Order: sequence, then structure tokens, then C-alpha cells
Amino acid sequence: METKARNGTTHPSQLPILVVSNQLPARLEKDEHGKYTATWCGERLLASTMAFSHQDLFRSSRRRIRFLGRVEMYVPEEDHEAVIQACASVSCIPVFPSPEADPSAFDRFCTGPLRNVFNNMIHPSTLSTQTVDPIPWSAFMSMNKDFAVAITKVYESGDLIWIQDYELIMVPHFIARTSLRHHAPIGLYLHVPFPSKQVLLSLSFREELLHSMLQAHHLGFHLYEHARQFIECCEAILHLPPPVMLQGQLVLENNGKRVAITCSQLTIDLARIDKELASNEVRDEIIQWRQLYPNKLIFAACDVVDVFHGLPQKFLALHHFLQRNPDFASRVLLIQVGILTSSLGSTEHKEVVEQVAREINANYDEPVILFDVRNERMTTSNRVALWRVAEVYVSTVFAEGLNTCPFEYIVTHRNATGLAILSQYAVACRLLHGTIIINPWNIDEIAYAMDEAVHMSLKEKEFRRDCDLVSIASHTPSRWATTIISDIATASHGASPKKLEVHTKPLTDALLLDIYRKSRGRRIFFFDYYRTLAPDVSSDFGIVWPDVPVDVLSSLELLCRDQRNTVFVVSGCNCELLSDKFGSVPGLGLVAEHGYFIRWAMLGQAARMDKPWELYGDVFRVNSSCGKWREKAEWIMQAYVDRTNGAALEMRRSSILFRYAGADYKFGLMQARELYNQLKAVFQEWPLDVIQGKDYIEVRPEGLGKGKIVRQILRKLHDDTTKSDIPIDFVWTLGDDVADELMFDAALGCAHDFSIPNVLTCTVGHKASKAQYFVSDHAQVVSLLGSVRLALTKSSRFHSVADMQSIMAKHMHHPPQISYTPASSMMESHDFPRKNSAKMLRNTSSGLAPVLEEEATTSRLSSSLLDMPVKKPTKWWRRSFLGLISALILIRVVYRLRRQIPRWLCVWKERKTTAATATALSMLALSCLWYHKRKRL
Repeated sequence: METKARNGTTHPSQLPILVVSNQLPARLEKDEHGKYTATWCGERLLASTMAFSHQDLFRSSRRRIRFLGRVEMYVPEEDHEAVIQACASVSCIPVFPSPEADPSAFDRFCTGPLRNVFNNMIHPSTLSTQTVDPIPWSAFMSMNKDFAVAITKVYESGDLIWIQDYELIMVPHFIARTSLRHHAPIGLYLHVPFPSKQVLLSLSFREELLHSMLQAHHLGFHLYEHARQFIECCEAILHLPPPVMLQGQLVLENNGKRVAITCSQLTIDLARIDKELASNEVRDEIIQWRQLYPNKLIFAACDVVDVFHGLPQKFLALHHFLQRNPDFASRVLLIQVGILTSSLGSTEHKEVVEQVAREINANYDEPVILFDVRNERMTTSNRVALWRVAEVYVSTVFAEGLNTCPFEYIVTHRNATGLAILSQYAVACRLLHGTIIINPWNIDEIAYAMDEAVHMSLKEKEFRRDCDLVSIASHTPSRWATTIISDIATASHGASPKKLEVHTKPLTDALLLDIYRKSRGRRIFFFDYYRTLAPDVSSDFGIVWPDVPVDVLSSLELLCRDQRNTVFVVSGCNCELLSDKFGSVPGLGLVAEHGYFIRWAMLGQAARMDKPWELYGDVFRVNSSCGKWREKAEWIMQAYVDRTNGAALEMRRSSILFRYAGADYKFGLMQARELYNQLKAVFQEWPLDVIQGKDYIEVRPEGLGKGKIVRQILRKLHDDTTKSDIPIDFVWTLGDDVADELMFDAALGCAHDFSIPNVLTCTVGHKASKAQYFVSDHAQVVSLLGSVRLALTKSSRFHSVADMQSIMAKHMHHPPQISYTPASSMMESHDFPRKNSAKMLRNTSSGLAPVLEEEATTSRLSSSLLDMPVKKPTKWWRRSFLGLISALILIRVVYRLRRQIPRWLCVWKERKTTAATATALSMLALSCLWYHKRKRL
């Protein structure tokens, strides 16, 4: 019995599917007796890519799936019925072109003008043949019409039609003219880039092409930039309104019809690659490669022989690399497999590539380029064997759709080390953040990337590989297909979409140090971790947590040595991560998950031990099963993760986050806004907070937040300092995120409540904020902390032993405070051991010694020395000389002015009177200087 949805219709996960592609995923053969047999050939599902097989897409599905497309061989009309029966054994339905649909003209048009346009490459000399010649266009339209007719004949009620790639882009146009237009859900997925507005305008049939695409209920693209260019073309050519967002999808409205757009990229099935690697066929081929080229450092690639894949540029870059590294000339070999079939590649371009390879090989004793041209596609086993022996994968494409080769290469090196160099135009580079990204037009940049790949350390290669394996595992073909099919089914039901200043000053070193030196009481510091104390690396490796620079750790440790300083790192990250990153700093307080866990600051010998994490949040509220808020939030967020390349779901003890730092910025931001609105609507009556951060959306129980924990910490420290008669007179909060705005509010509020004279709230980045000050970036944060560290270090150098003894005696009556304990209302504590990596600071050359109990006096001394002004010898004779000069100048001025005074005044004031006045002024100036000197003494 079929699974039913809530509205009584068939659930999308069980809808029968009719997959329409230019070629069937089957190989048709005819024996000597005239009998036809069909066998599976899943990699023929898409002609434009080294594609996945249908088993990858629907590995765990029990739905009914049929495939419709052309067979490769010519079939006479009298054999049509026999071929239909043979293909039925593998759930395939053949399409037989009509006489008007010339297959050769159709293929030439698709692989020539149309493919060039979709890859954003056209030449002015070919524009006339692309836009005017009616023969290829007529064949193209006739072939698409034949496919539409075939779909109409085999369509069964409830079928979902999923059309693959640009060769069949006009099929929705012809289906819309049949009776199926009101019944069949239609999806069109393009596995190639979409042209820019300027390139599409070069086609005479641009409007027909766009109108046909808009006849589908759902459109799919691998990247948001492809969808963006399609939307821009619709707005410019068809004058459609901008799209709106609905549950992670873009929605266009065309004449009252809504078309949903999904941007989601697939990778490969890891289980299939592992199975191939374990097969005897692949193992034997790996051995053959290694026997043929022993002791060779192999670069490998597999590309179609055409202008889009940049083969000459790749060969020239290798030549430049070997010229800079002549020692590698006898060790390096580039194995370039070229695909040249009747539908893919160019014979003319093959000759150009071969000529370049010959000229480069002539410069070396041994060939450095093996250009292997094949007239058929490489099988998965052939590719996997080649990837396994290759140290480096190199892609220099100028335009590309789906290509699974980079994913295969990464997976084959799961237990080995390898590195991929990818063009910035490769679709895979949006997911594989651990690869080296290059500009294929810059030959020197490619050569430098090869040099970097060869000399990269083993540890860094492993780190990059692990980052990429996580991305591949989270974007499996089966999950991708399930998401797209569900979106097509949802779009066909016509779901209606929703109609959708800076006052800070720069914080300078001088200002910070001036306020710090004037402080005579307790100083409190609250610092954020990511993008504040640690750099932002999301653009390089996606969602990862970087290490804190050693300079920052040294500055924090020096601050913590002072008994009057209390330093906290307040972050949304979990306890283990903060312990790993900051566990090497004695006396540093840590706040995890926005205040749900806290580890209080400790000094002295207690700082050497593993300090416990203590619970500060409401356990019942977080763990309550009432309404299952975590399950609801996870289900909603996962839908957006599946439709947003580079996004991830993060589960914490107290909250759930949708992170999109690794996604396209503009698309990720649109997805986040729509998700935020949806979560706010769903949890409107729940005791939950929905927070939109810089690159995340977070759902958490009410009461958590940096603002609340900062207020509680300041209140407790205020109570403690009141007892010891050392008030808090300096608070510095520093962060970059929206969550830090609550921390700024809390600090400013406590400044009023507890009469704290100096509160600095500072945000990272010049933007609208509640903070009083800003710093430009993480580098300036490091600079500020370095200035404080330098001032603390210098302050202990320019004082005599007598000064130090007097200061020590002055502070002996203050009892040292070793630690602070949390409120008695804590419910439980957790002990997380520090990682070994957290002890790296001990091995650095920073010169910081461990904090011991005996160092308490020294730390107080350092702080006091910083607070006192440094005396310098008073050079009073200079001031006297300047005063005398000033007096002489004044006499001269008065004498000059005498000539300008009216005559009657001149009679009254004689020359002697003027001289006496000047003398009196000079004596007054000297008296002032003498008084100033006496006052300083």
C-alpha cells in the first residue's frame, strides 16, 4: 500500500518517476540472429558528464522508476517493437526520432552552438551560424517534440516527470501543448552552467528557450550563480518580477504560474567507490599503472577534448613548473586522458593539444605528458584505478557543469594522501574547500599550484582531504535525488509563496592604554572567540574552527597574571572546543554555548589543574520533551541544509544551528532569512529564541545568551569586590556577531547599575552596532592585545629596586584572591580534560613562565607599575630660556604697536613707561616658570 501524505495524496517519497534523458542508461546489442538485448549502463544517464548511475540516485528507494531516452545505435522501423521489449527488461523506454529530427544535426547543434552558449563561450565569427541557420534549430525542435510525444504515450497517472539537462530544454514547451499540462508534475534539471544575460542575448531563440523552461513546475541548478543568471535573464528579457523565497527555494511567478528553483549539488556514492577499489579488476589495473611508471610522481586528469577544458594551458603550466623545478623533470608525469566521441570533443582541438604535448616533451629526456585519447568514456573502474596512483589531480576547465571526477579522486585517497587542483570555474570547487583553487587563464598560477601541491606537508594534505570527505559524505546522490523529487512534487501542487547606521568610533591603542593605566580597581574582560580572537577561515575551508594565534594566547596569559584582571572568553561553541583552543592559558575563564556552561577563572596552582565546567542553564527547559522542539527545529533546518550548498547543521547541548558560512554568500543569506521567518512562525508560542547571527540561524531556549551570562558574572564580581573594597572600574567587551550585541547591552547596563566608570564596548568590523567603538578586523584585535602586552612588559623594566620594594610594601595588605566560585544554584558540573594540542603554548618561544602561587605579588607589582607615571629628569633651564625669549618677543611687539596707537595715547605713554611694562611682563613669566618647577619638585 502506498504511503499517503496528510492531504490524502501519494507521499513524494513514493511517487513513481519517469526520468527523461537524451540517452538511456542502457547498452543495446544485437546478436547474429537479430535478437536485441539491453544491459544496464548507468553512466550513460547524462551525456554531458562523467555521471552517476541510477543505482546511486535511488539506492534505497522502492518507488517505481522508468527511464525514457534514445538508444545509441540506429534501429530500423521494423525492429522498434523488439527493441521496446528488450529495453523493458531494464525499465527503459526507447525514443525513436522522426525523419524530421535528424539525429546527427541534433547532436551537432547540442554539442556546438548550444553547448557553447550554455558555457558562456561564443565567438563573433560564429554568431551568424548560431542564430540564423534554420536546419540545426529545426532538428533540435523536432527531437524535443518527439520526446514530448513519447512521454505523452507512456505517461501513467501519478507519474512525476524529471527531465535531465539542456539537450531536452524545449520538452516542457511541447508537453504544455498536450493534455498533460494540468496533470503531470514536471521538473527540469540543468547539469551545465546557465549563460549570462549578454551571452543569451546572442541567440535568436532566447525567448522560446526561457518560456519553455518556465513551463516546468520546478527548475534545478547545481549552483546558485547558475540560477542567478537564469533569473537575471528572465528579468531582462521576459520582464518577470524578482523571485521570492519559500522554504529554501526561489520562486518565480510567470503569468500567474509559480516556478520553484532549487540549487543543490550532488557528489558521488562512497559505497560504490569503495566497492570498485576492492574489486580485483581495479587492483590489477593499479598494479599495471605502477609497473608501467615506477618511481613517478603522477599528475592525472580526464577531460573532454574541447576548448572548455583548457588542456593546452594545463600542459604549458606543467612546462613552467618543470622549468622552475628541473629536479622533477625525471620524476613527474602528467597522464591526461582525453575523451573524443561522436557527441563529445573536437577533432580540430585534438590536433592542437597533441602539437603542444609534442613540443613540450621534446624539451626533456623522458616524456612528461602522456596524452591518451579515447573514443569512449572511461568506466568507473578505469577512472578509480588512475586516481589511486595519482598524487595530484589537475582541472583547468573554463566552464563546466557536473563532473564527478574530483569527488572520485578525493574518495579514492581516503586512506592515502592526494591533492586536487581545481579551476575556479569547476562546480566541484564550491564543495571541496580543501582543494587548491586556481584561475585557469593564469598559467603561472597553475604552475605555482603544482609546486605547492608537490611540496605540501603530509599533515596539511590530510587536513584538506578530511574537510572534503565530510562535504562529499553529506551530499550523497540518493539524498540529492530525494530532495529534488520532493521539491518537484511540492511545486506541482501550487504552494503559494510569501510576499516578502553606524555610530561607532575607532578604538586606538592610545585610547585603550590610557583608560587601562588610569584604572585603579578591578578590570573585567569579555572576548568572543571566532572572528575576534581567532581569524575567519570560512572562505577557505568552510565551517571549521581555527586555532588561536600564539600572540593572542600570550597576551591573554599576561593579562590573567594580574590579580586585578578577570578575563573571560564568551562563545557559542561547545565546551570541548573551547578547552582545546584556550586550555593552555592559566587563569582564563571560559563561557560555552552562550552561557549554558561556564568555567570560572582561576589563578595560581589551581590553574594547572583541569578546571570543571559547570552548568549555568536551565536543564529542564533544554531537555524537556514537551513539544519536541529540538526534533521540529532539526527537521525544518535539515530541509534548508539539503537545498543550500555548503550549509551544515550543528547540534549542541542547548541549541541547534543552521550554518551557511561555506555557502554562496548571497544565496545563503536569502536562505537564512527565509528560515528565520519560518522558525519564528513555527515557534511563536514556544519559550524559545530564534537568533539570526552573522552566518547562522540558532534556535535555543529563552534565558540563554551572552547578555545574561555577562550580567550574572558582573553582578557576582561586583558583590565580591564590594567586600574587598576594590571596585570594578574597567570593563572591556569585544565581539563581532549579533549575539555579542547582547553582551554590549549587558555591559552598558551594568555600568549604570554598579557605577562602573569605564566601559568599552567594541565590535569587530565597521558596521551598525550598539558598541561604542570598533576595530577593523581580527588583525587589529591582535595588534591591540599586543600593545597591552608590550605595555605590561615595558612597565616592569624602568623601575629601581627601591621603587619595586615600596610598591610591594604598599600592596602587602591586600589578600590575594585565588579563584571565584559560581552561584550555589548550579545544578551539575562537567569535567572535560584538555587536549594535548592545547599545551602547544608551553613549547613556543614566547618566554612566558607558568603562573605559580609565589607569582601573585609579582603580578600585582606589574599592574601597579603600569598604573604609575614614569618620572623623567626636569630640564628647567630650557623652560627659563624659552620664557626669556618669549619676553623679548613681547617687548618687540609692544614697541611696534606703540606707533599704531592714537596720538593722544602716545603722549600719555612715554618710552620709559613702555620699557617698564615689558620688564614687568618678563618678570611675571619667569615667576610662573619658577613656581611650576617648585610644584614638580
